[in-house]
Amino acid sequence: MNYRPAIQVMPKVALLPPELNMAEPLYQLIKDNFLHLSPFLDFIKEDMTIEDEQAYLKMMIQHHAEDRARLFMIYYEQILIGTIDLHKIDQTNRKAEVGYWIAKGYTGKQIVTKCVEHLCHYAFEILSLNKLTILADVDNIASNKVAEKAGFTFIATDYEDMFNGEQYRDMNRYALLKKDFLKAL
Repeated sequence: MNYRPAIQVMPKVALLPPELNMAEPLYQLIKDNFLHLSPFLDFIKEDMTIEDEQAYLKMMIQHHAEDRARLFMIYYEQILIGTIDLHKIDQTNRKAEVGYWIAKGYTGKQIVTKCVEHLCHYAFEILSLNKLTILADVDNIASNKVAEKAGFTFIATDYEDMFNGEQYRDMNRYALLKKDFLKAL
């Protein structure tokens, strides 16, 4: 990996800000993990293109400049394995939502949990946010476990909260306040 600003999460895991040249590896990673990701991520489509990923990265870079989002690419050694982000950043109310996904071969290794913990530190200490929320499909056991292991508190199940194009999905809502995060340190 060439020099890029990175947040070291674990010995072999780093979070890197997005660059446009990451569109092709991101596209390939999503295509290779389509069956793993598509049941829970409504933005994962079979007809996605590299141009779609370029447009997504441009949008997220623009949202960063506007202080509306932060996207980080999850790398294991020099391999892109997923993404994690803060979205719906609301500076007035000092809150945001956390989103994440990881390639199938890297699940169950605590990578996402550690990435979420680092993103929480970034959100609370660097961006001065006060509250983070995670929405996890009730059937996505791994995503729910990540929220719990990262210190988030289960708030409620939002019934028929997301429509995946075929049916409404129930979502578990988790929250973490800055004071609770700091207490746990």
